Amino acid sequence: MSGWVLGLVLMGWVCLAGPGGAVAGELEHSPAQWRTLGKGLSFCQVEMLRDEEVAGSLAVVRIDPASNAFRVFHHAPQNIDVWQREVKAPVVFNASYYGRDDRPVGAVLVDGRLVGPARNPQMRGMFVAEPQGLSPDLPRATILDLTSTRVSVQKLPWFQGVQSFPLLLDAKGRIRVHKSDKTAHRTVIATDYSGNILVFNTYRGAFTLHEFAQFLQDSDFEVEVALNLDGGTEAQLLIKTKDVEFSSPLSWEKQLGSLWDSRELRLPTVVAVFPR
Repeated sequence: MSGWVLGLVLMGWVCLAGPGGAVAGELEHSPAQWRTLGKGLSFCQVEMLRDEEVAGSLAVVRIDPASNAFRVFHHAPQNIDVWQREVKAPVVFNASYYGRDDRPVGAVLVDGRLVGPARNPQMRGMFVAEPQGLSPDLPRATILDLTSTRVSVQKLPWFQGVQSFPLLLDAKGRIRVHKSDKTAHRTVIATDYSGNILVFNTYRGAFTLHEFAQFLQDSDFEVEVALNLDGGTEAQLLIKTKDVEFSSPLSWEKQLGSLWDSRELRLPTVVAVFPR
């Protein structure tokens, strides 16, 4: 999400003081049937249900950081399928918000190099990965709560990182976003209680941040901490292995989108997953 649109969205989230318009009916999901993409890497698609009716579709990637590495890439915007062909990763997904100059509005670490501002107080969480060395005290990938931990980005021991907003669920199990009426496609990155990284992408259906946070809290995915990434047309996920291919937005949506503004589907920053 870029330019003045991002500013309006962030101001709206920050200024929320009340519950807003609640959506009737809690979200549930159909059983997850995991497909293996590689060692410590699996994928499933579930239907999101409200009052036993399908409200949307969700893709989930489960990543064991012991067997898979993360890298952040940033340069001139391009379509996610072009990114995948360039970096040759089995899994690629969108990062966080960016401005009209295509630079991130929160700190991003690309192989240890800072891109974007060193500090933006609106950022509430940071996905970090690939620590220097193999210290047993440092997880290979995790999510930092920036409201409870003061972070100097230049001194972080991880080489890869993406700041974003808002934190949907924190380590104490609290939902950290107010209710609102704003719905959109979503990409969310999370940790689970087994130390895996989970990437969620709603490739059908649009949801508020609060109801999606509630959904994750109540789901069978054992989510511990969840951080919202960019949403709307920028909420993208691509999987390409020998046996499995998946793209969000769906291919027909990409073709339709290219008819009016293909730039909206281009991403300046992505996160890629590689086997170790």
